[in-house]
Amino acid sequence: MSAFTLLSKLQYEIKKPAIRVQVISKWRTTTSETELLVVDEMGSKIQGTFHDECMESNKIIVKEGEWYEIYNFKLIHNFRMVKTTTNRYHVVTNVNTVITKLEARLTCNYYVFKDFKTIIRGLAHPKFCIDIYGSLVFVGNLEFVEVAAGIVKPKTVFSLINPEYSPINCVAYGTTAVELLTYWNSRKANVVLCVLSVWQIERDEGGFRFMTNIEGCLKIVFEPNIPEIEEFRKN
Repeated sequence: MSAFTLLSKLQYEIKKPAIRVQVISKWRTTTSETELLVVDEMGSKIQGTFHDECMESNKIIVKEGEWYEIYNFKLIHNFRMVKTTTNRYHVVTNVNTVITKLEARLTCNYYVFKDFKTIIRGLAHPKFCIDIYGSLVFVGNLEFVEVAAGIVKPKTVFSLINPEYSPINCVAYGTTAVELLTYWNSRKANVVLCVLSVWQIERDEGGFRFMTNIEGCLKIVFEPNIPEIEEFRKN
């Protein structure tokens, strides 16, 4: 097998590349493809399309949170309108791709947080999803809205404040909206700290509107043990 390549060092010229990664998110697209968002031990991320025939040939079910070696895949340029990572490439598997499960490894802090002021002032590019953290101060009631022709999804609006008590507005759709409202209504603590991981910046001609989710790959992580949240708790 080839030497392992860090995600930040991937290049077209590498023949039969090999990576060692942890799965952050796994979801099915509208075309029934499996998409994975993965991170390496240095905290770099990349998204990939993992075809069913690849999973079947490897006789493996890839799960979130677990580590894998992935060998002999194709790299294509990431031309998506909204990108889940800043990596220029996108991984695509085939029947010859080899996926091997690894023993659990140390999980790195892969969040790359943007400051609320940077987002609201329009200094964070809306084509890249970002991470933010803060304290939940409001979660609205569940609504059901038509997001596309004939497609109705649950929706809730909510707000976070950062350590400087600056607010930011957010909108969650789908199962994320339901899970968020359920957590909020069942909370026992007065303060709920959380991370919004891989969320999209929604803008219009007037500037920033709100943060919203790309259902499938995003995460809301409640009370994670990371330095930023630990520092927030001290305030």
